This record gives sequence, C-alpha cells and structure tokens, in this order.
Amino acid sequence: MTTSYPAALPLLLGIVVAAVTAFALLGQGFPAIGRGAVASGGAALAGAAAAIAYAWGLVTLFLDESGTAQACQDANPALYGQVSGYRVSYLPPALDCRLSSGGSYAAAVPAFLTPVMTVCAVIALTLALIAVAERRRTTAPEHPEKRTT
Repeated sequence: MTTSYPAALPLLLGIVVAAVTAFALLGQGFPAIGRGAVASGGAALAGAAAAIAYAWGLVTLFLDESGTAQACQDANPALYGQVSGYRVSYLPPALDCRLSSGGSYAAAVPAFLTPVMTVCAVIALTLALIAVAERRRTTAPEHPEKRTT
C-alpha cells in the first residue's frame, strides 16, 4: 500500500497563515462596513470566511496526519479493504483514499468546505472589483477640463 501522508510543517504553516489572514481581514472588514464602505468591507469579510474554511480543512488534515488509514476506514468501511493508497491535497484541502480498482473516495476533510471556500473567494473577488470601481468613480473629477491645443 503506497502512502502519501500530509507533512506536518506545511500544514502548520498553512494553518497559521490562514488564521492570521482571517483575523486581519476581519479587522479590516467590520470597520469598513461601519464607515459605509460596504463593498470593500464585504470583500474583506468574505475573504476572511474563505480563509477560515481553508484553515478548517488544513486542521482536519493535520489531525488525521497519523491516522490516514483510520480516516479512510471511518469514511467508508465497506470500501476500506480495497484501499491501495492515499492522496493528499493542500489546495483545496483533501484526503483521497485510492482504490485498487482505480477510483477514490474522500475522507477526513468535510465535503462542504471546498464549495464554501470557493463561493466565499468568488464573492470576495466580486465585491473587491465593485469596491475598486466605486472608488474610481468617486475619486474621478466630475467635470474634467477640456484642453485646447
């Protein structure tokens, strides 16, 4: 049985970076909404939600680092006898139990985290683009001077 266990150091580093990012975005998002900058504040809060979902996925991988076989057995006891190896992904966080027949099934990381992370990231990007457009519109002069040459 081939294994590819997640490495503890990249997981810990990813967890710390995601947590710091989430706290920083939360600290930026709430005051921005309070000032009336709803688009930029919303973008920060949606980004924070994406970072929290990512950190959650990495934490579940870290907790299952030494028990990958147990995670595969818990996820699907009927198929566990056919497991020939494991595949770990850090982006998005995932642990796949590979079957000898060529298929695989997910274990350890909750299935809803990747869609939540993706939707939050798309919302954050959309709101950030709206905030940039809003800022450009409000900072542009209302009556630009016409030059005659």
